[in-house]
Amino acid sequence: MKNKILFLFLLSFVTIFSQNNNLTHTLSAKEKELLNNQNRSFTETAPPTGDLRNIAEWETMESVIIAYTGDFGIPLFMIVEMAEETNITTIVANLTEENTVRNIYSNNGIDLNRCDFVYQDPDSHWTRDYSPWYISVDNEEVAIINFPYNRPRPNDDDVPILLANELGVDLYGMNVTHTGGNIMCDGYGVAVSTDLVWEENTDKTHAEIDQKMLDYLGIENYHVTIDPIDEYIKHIDCWGKFLDVDKIIITEVPTSDYRYDDYEFIANYFANLDCPWGYPYEVIRVQAATYSDFDVNPYVNSLFLNNKIFVPQTGSNLDDDAITVYQNSMPGYEIIGVDYPFWYNTDALHCRTHGVPDREMLFIKHFPLFDEVTFQENFTIEANVYSYSNQTNVSEVKLFYRHNNDVWEEVAMNNTSGSIYNANIPALSGNNDVEYYIYAKDNQNKTESLPRFGELDAFNFSYNNNAVSLNDYELNNITIIPNPNSGLFSIETSMPIKSIQLYDINGKIVYSNNTTNNNQVDASHLTNGIYFIKIESDSNIIYKKISIK
Repeated sequence: MKNKILFLFLLSFVTIFSQNNNLTHTLSAKEKELLNNQNRSFTETAPPTGDLRNIAEWETMESVIIAYTGDFGIPLFMIVEMAEETNITTIVANLTEENTVRNIYSNNGIDLNRCDFVYQDPDSHWTRDYSPWYISVDNEEVAIINFPYNRPRPNDDDVPILLANELGVDLYGMNVTHTGGNIMCDGYGVAVSTDLVWEENTDKTHAEIDQKMLDYLGIENYHVTIDPIDEYIKHIDCWGKFLDVDKIIITEVPTSDYRYDDYEFIANYFANLDCPWGYPYEVIRVQAATYSDFDVNPYVNSLFLNNKIFVPQTGSNLDDDAITVYQNSMPGYEIIGVDYPFWYNTDALHCRTHGVPDREMLFIKHFPLFDEVTFQENFTIEANVYSYSNQTNVSEVKLFYRHNNDVWEEVAMNNTSGSIYNANIPALSGNNDVEYYIYAKDNQNKTESLPRFGELDAFNFSYNNNAVSLNDYELNNITIIPNPNSGLFSIETSMPIKSIQLYDINGKIVYSNNTTNNNQVDASHLTNGIYFIKIESDSNIIYKKISIK
């Protein structure tokens, strides 16, 4: 696991907090008056049709959106790091500003071939709040959902429309006043916001808002919570964040903090809630305030960008611990701490950046086995694998698994119908722990794994094959070395044998003998590799992994 801290050493790398139109992240007095007295028009479209999925921010991104308003709102060191991971889409006013930004990027070693520009004089650099929300339609294509931005900043509010044209994707309008900092989703039909969404849409019932989220974003479970940080902005990214389908990070404050009970209420809410995979969320806590200072550090206001997670750093003595929390919780990711003097407890790097999903992504959808499961001779692992470029481009899908920390086995997953692939994990005798993950590849050599970093964060389950206790009978460890002439091997066990079967690592029976001959097996037709043997008596069954060499 790498760990980087980005420091601002050179004057040329220092940027100044945006002074464009004297805007701040909160509403100015003038903006409040505009918001209260001006009826802004918004054209709501018919909702998209098909199977809708709100794309999660940890999925593969092809670009990240930032805005130039005389500065970027983030340090240039961070832009350099992001450009190593994906493209940079910069919102600028015109060609003159584009050339200015190009010079800045070039002088700091950023590959200009990875830089795109969108012309729209931005009112602010809070791209998370006003840029598009992304959905997939039928897991085939990416589309954009526009919404009335909860700030009277017309240039910012039009960015989703401009980006839809720039990307060449369908645009839909959902008439729910909202902001990107106050929503997080998991890609499996779950999203969370604070009750700000209710306060800003008093013309709609809660049920009507839920229905909009379902119709336009495919959100089946929309959780609306209190705001424990007790600040003006009420954005969920100030204190909480999904890290995966089954993980959520929640800010933690000292017991002396008057908001302590509210933070604990939120943490307990999710700890007692099942994730879409059928088991309770793993709630991860990051200490963000001290007993002497109740200013909450914005550690959860972090950014996923493919294989990197950027975490704001403030110079607090809690910074290192926050990095460690991410490292321990998100194995495989490169955790990058971004030290910058202009982070605020309600406004950090997540607010000022926003990813653009890969329009040709590979997406793996799977509901994993977990905890202790009922014994089966073969555990079938099934997944949907989608290529958004073209379903026929899926070239390879594999299952990797291992028992009890043994070596990893690799199995081809078979395409059974459409996007569905499956493979089997053969069972062993006794108590067993299994880890597994799924890998996919397309014909452009694009790859994806679920979980993202495979064996570093694999799914796991256990089972108990109570058919026999291995203490009852002794089955010697077997390495099969077939006789070159006969291809026979013998099994040594005190158990009277009724039948013997051999399975390959895909769970397919490759040998069956119901009339055994002195416990001998004919393996002459088998290639070298790993197999599973099932030995059955009248009352007992033993499963064992063996090797043919």
